[in-house]
Amino acid sequence: MTVLEIHEIGEVIRKVRKERGLRLEDLADDNISPATISNIERGVPHVNMEKTKYLLSKLNLELDNLPNLMVSEQQELEETRFELFKAETLLTIGDVEAAAEKLDRLDLEDSHPYASLAYYLKGKLFRTKQNWKRAERSLFNAIRLTNQSKQNNIEAASYNELSLCSFNQNDINQALKYVESGLDSYIENGERPIFKYLLRRNKAIYLEKLGRLGEAMQIVQEVWDSLWEIEQIETILSFYWLRADLLRRSGMLEDSIHYAKEGLELARLNRQYHSMFDLWTVLGSVYMQQQHWNQAESSFNMALKLTGKFEDEHKFTTTYARLGILYMHKRKWDLAKEVIQKAIRIGERKDVAPRLTYALQVMGDFYRKQEHYEDAIHFYQKALDIAKKHSYTKKEYQILFRLSQCYEKIDEQEFHKCLQNMYKVQQDLQGEEGISIEEE
Repeated sequence: MTVLEIHEIGEVIRKVRKERGLRLEDLADDNISPATISNIERGVPHVNMEKTKYLLSKLNLELDNLPNLMVSEQQELEETRFELFKAETLLTIGDVEAAAEKLDRLDLEDSHPYASLAYYLKGKLFRTKQNWKRAERSLFNAIRLTNQSKQNNIEAASYNELSLCSFNQNDINQALKYVESGLDSYIENGERPIFKYLLRRNKAIYLEKLGRLGEAMQIVQEVWDSLWEIEQIETILSFYWLRADLLRRSGMLEDSIHYAKEGLELARLNRQYHSMFDLWTVLGSVYMQQQHWNQAESSFNMALKLTGKFEDEHKFTTTYARLGILYMHKRKWDLAKEVIQKAIRIGERKDVAPRLTYALQVMGDFYRKQEHYEDAIHFYQKALDIAKKHSYTKKEYQILFRLSQCYEKIDEQEFHKCLQNMYKVQQDLQGEEGISIEEE
């Protein structure tokens, strides 16, 4: 008997029980428990068929008569699945309210075969609304109910959404734990094969944000040869961006330029503005490391021309901050201050801790390079507070080093405190990759 048939029998039993006004407890006895009845109704595959036959007899249902009932039930299930598909499509195109209305109208019980999918979509919907608690509650419910069918990969998809919830709340370490749970629960050759790649991509991004560049690059290299199996062009391009940026941060600048340009051409042909922005920003950053100032500035400006073409405004924090660094190198101090202030405003408005930390650190650099040490300390301290709050240990080390550069000039006692704190942070970093001089 197939999983679908098991689901259909369970749904027929549930429907008949509901129509007769019976509770699980009303059908339970010494031979069958309420939990077993619930498992049968939810279509859990490992339930003993004899228990199912026993439950059918209690309801005066003959196994031979079930096919006729199942045909009708299958049609209803297909209609429900199609409604859920429409809800997911509405979420994809950004019509959140219409998706919410459709999901509320379905109002599936936990025993329904598609309850886990409905909870997953609700979790995705609440994440889009930044209602983190309701998103997490819905997603954990989806995971709880996926025992009835692992093959749909809703468990893996739900862990991916949970990781995004944590990431958007600036908890990168928790995001990494969720994405690893998603990879552990992913069923090869099951439904939603895209999550095989989305989970790996997101893990690489979280590792990159935590400064674990070698591990992030290993994931990208493992995926690269099978990149063209991915159906979503946006996901393919995100791996181009990852590869280009990781190569940049590892000092392999010419290779970074190669993958950035290759990705840009693919993004241009497919009108993927989000990816074009990311790749132009990487390219500008590489040229800046090469001290090709004009090429760097034109690349950053190409990225900024995409303003309004996509929704993720928080990404402009990094681009404006890097443009500020470029203007500092060119000693265009007024322009540098203007764009760094823009970076900080966006970072504060969008509450993106890693990018805001970076922008505040760059503003500290702006004042330190002009020997305005008190002003520099103010911005470094704000960046340090955020880094401590979110356990960005490597960023904390970098900021403490910059603070020590300031205090060395004006306060010997605070200078020694900074050195002691750097030593403590360095102890925490033992066992991780060496400290990078990477600006972000």
